[in-house]
Amino acid sequence: MKTKQLVLTAILIATSFLGAYINFPGTTIALDSMPAFFAALMINPFIGLVVGVFGHFFTALLRGFPMSLPVHLMIMLGMAITMLAFGYTYKMLKATQKIKLAVATVVGVLFNAPVSLLLVSFIIGWGIFAMLPILLMGAFVNIFIAIILFQLLKGRVKID
Repeated sequence: MKTKQLVLTAILIATSFLGAYINFPGTTIALDSMPAFFAALMINPFIGLVVGVFGHFFTALLRGFPMSLPVHLMIMLGMAITMLAFGYTYKMLKATQKIKLAVATVVGVLFNAPVSLLLVSFIIGWGIFAMLPILLMGAFVNIFIAIILFQLLKGRVKID
């Protein structure tokens, strides 16, 4: 990893931590995963994984692991899987830019909400699926903002 990538990764992890404090009124939707989705697009899926995992870890750590350490470890695993699926869908799909982003968005939303809840349900139980609508909306909002930033910066910022 080059210095520029390392610094950008650290900045995105810090941004993920800060994004946890940007909530939409009346919801639990925050912008904590947006930097990870952005990293998966702008740099590569593995960096998206790193930003997502560390971003969630530091957010949960600061809040005292409110759902317990094992649950947050499962959420981190879900975040890792989500970023790989989202990033590789975008990178590997042979289609127009709009189609790649649309398909990656669907994959990202589905992995970030239902798949992550499935992982957590083994510890907490099936009742956790009551959070599905909010998590689907939150995942979509985070991905949408990440795509806007990606479209604005792609080709203008050299990361290599």
